[in-house]
Amino acid sequence: MDRALEQGAALSVAPPPDVELRSLVKRYGETLALDGVSLAVHAGEFFTLLGPSGCGKTTTLRAVAGFVEPSAGDVLIKGSRVNDVPAHRRRVGMVFQHYALFPHRTVFQNVAFGLRMAGVERAQLERRVGEALELVRLPAYGARYPRELSGGEQQRVALARALVTRPAVLLLDEPLGALDKQLRDHMQIELKSLQREVGITTIYVTHDQEEALSLSDRVAVMRDGRILQVAGPKTLYATSTRARARSSWPASSEPRISCPCASSQAPRWSGDGRACVRPPPRAGPAPR
Repeated sequence: MDRALEQGAALSVAPPPDVELRSLVKRYGETLALDGVSLAVHAGEFFTLLGPSGCGKTTTLRAVAGFVEPSAGDVLIKGSRVNDVPAHRRRVGMVFQHYALFPHRTVFQNVAFGLRMAGVERAQLERRVGEALELVRLPAYGARYPRELSGGEQQRVALARALVTRPAVLLLDEPLGALDKQLRDHMQIELKSLQREVGITTIYVTHDQEEALSLSDRVAVMRDGRILQVAGPKTLYATSTRARARSSWPASSEPRISCPCASSQAPRWSGDGRACVRPPPRAGPAPR
């Protein structure tokens, strides 16, 4: 009887977060970049780190990726401590603001790069690259070079390259920052749709409040290397703490909540207030 109860209790224990940070500290000489950052990101969640330049959001992301070694604290992925695990063995995919595509390689070769480094055999490599390009709606672009692509197309190639290795977590460091507003708004729709389709746990970094509130399941507001608040978009905007969070930006940057699929419409919040659930419009051709 006791054993049955113990087995039932074990089955009811929730799985660990996909990503967990415990009292993370990072110092660069006398500069304290991260000051005790703790957070948990759950499976399938779109989690955003929001804050002005220098608040520590990119340092946090790079600590998860393995590009920054914490001065103190722990990084856990899927319940395992990875402080001593090199970046290429952490099962994370990362997209940078400027995409970091190889200009002398074709789209196919760019997307296949991680698989080649992992020694994936050719037939499987070709199949997986084809699937990744299909996923980002660029199935016929394999022979093109980055210079022949628009900004939005380059961003999708970078996403395909990050996803083709089947990472446990996708990390996005201001991936829309280099795009003009029209293309950025279009890519917000595509990015959220892709994340929902794949179901991958995603950590997103931005200084754009509207972008964060439109895309995210939850948002962590950062300032001076600390997390001020973690909440769903509706709660974040509605609570009185928003005044303190907004103080990091000029008054002209007042966030404007909008549906990620149509900026002129108010959000249609899910029952828990975590995300906009308004269905996106039928996608037209992407602006170039």
